[in-house]
Amino acid sequence: MDRDEYSSKPAPIAIVGGGPCGLTFARLLECADIDYVVFERDASSVPEPGFQGGTLDIHGPTGQEALRRAGLHDHFEKLARRDATSMVVQNYKGDYCVKFGEKRDAPEIDRLQLRQILLDSLPSHRIRWGKALRAIERDTHHEQKGAKDIKLHFTDGSTETGFRLIVGADGAWSKVRQLITPANPEYSGIMFIEGRLSLDNPRYHAASEMIGTGNSLTTSANAILCVQQMSDRSYRVYMGIKGPQDLTRSGGELDVTNIDKTRAALLAPTGFYGDWAEHLRDFVAHAEGPWRVWPWCRLKPEVLLPKADDAGYDETQSQDSWKRSPGVALLGDAAHAASPNGEGVNQAMYDALRLFESISAEISDNQDVDFDETTDAEALERAIATYEAEMLRRGRDHIEDGMNVEKMFFGEKAAENLIENFTQVKPEGSKPPMGPGSIIASEN
Repeated sequence: MDRDEYSSKPAPIAIVGGGPCGLTFARLLECADIDYVVFERDASSVPEPGFQGGTLDIHGPTGQEALRRAGLHDHFEKLARRDATSMVVQNYKGDYCVKFGEKRDAPEIDRLQLRQILLDSLPSHRIRWGKALRAIERDTHHEQKGAKDIKLHFTDGSTETGFRLIVGADGAWSKVRQLITPANPEYSGIMFIEGRLSLDNPRYHAASEMIGTGNSLTTSANAILCVQQMSDRSYRVYMGIKGPQDLTRSGGELDVTNIDKTRAALLAPTGFYGDWAEHLRDFVAHAEGPWRVWPWCRLKPEVLLPKADDAGYDETQSQDSWKRSPGVALLGDAAHAASPNGEGVNQAMYDALRLFESISAEISDNQDVDFDETTDAEALERAIATYEAEMLRRGRDHIEDGMNVEKMFFGEKAAENLIENFTQVKPEGSKPPMGPGSIIASEN
């Protein structure tokens, strides 16, 4: 290798996806003076009309710890709503109504507020807007495989290549993940329909009186209802139903482009909320549009690690099994898309922290010496191997936990069982009761 190869500077790290986990990773790299660029599909930092994102509860050991390490915890605390951690649980008849979680270290923050904190901490030239990834491919002609062999194809017709590392933070339907596994998330049988209650809504004061600044969860066998307050004091209404995904297809029974028709179907005597208590039905009856459909989709846990038996994990492999792809790492839903379980954004931001720590441990000793591309690529592969060894097991647990939530939240006795579970004495340091705020707004 000649001198020019030794003295060249490292190529930037490419981060595909500008949500909380991708931006957290970018901020950590920024603090460490490591070159990077973020490719984000949104046209700009101005949110698209019609969907502003929900509210997130950020947990101390994971999401908050990532913000601390990124030097942003003080900025977070200025907007965090520590008076909004409560959760009201009741059944669909309005019975067994109990309030939990008022002292949890999991303050709420609007998703857009969290994203803005992260965006404000990054130089504007680091983010390329309007870059939706269409496809990703690896040049198989090179003998040595790494990130420099990978080409990114964007929907605007442009391509990018020649990176030090490709980090996929591009969500549940990640294109970057296709270099590791062909697996895609599967529909869980549950979907949410989102509406809202503005301050002048006829049911606003009822929501304020029942829920206050926090969240609520109401359960039945085939439907749940979550209502959560946002930073502007409005409420989001999430109607969760069990049913085939084609219910909400264009022209279908629950086609939300026709809100009146969909509302009538939900509230009909045979509908999902037909036998609910009137004060709860009223939240559905007055939920404002536009309505948005959110199917719960998840990866199979065995994609990350083979199925477990009594002796541990066996060696069974399938075509969907996770396979190491040189020069590629995944964060958040791209790595472990799960049904919402109160941990999504927290696990995603923690992924960013753990990957950054693994990379820093491998390359910190080489920052002040002549750069060698081969040595650097080998160091990054060791870092990713270290990161994946921990993340894959944690990610599998995360997916399985989401599957348990699916079972916990639906059922004739779901509210009573949740209340009994939450009121049991927990050992110090155990996981606190989850809040609907994170359940329904855990996109990362």
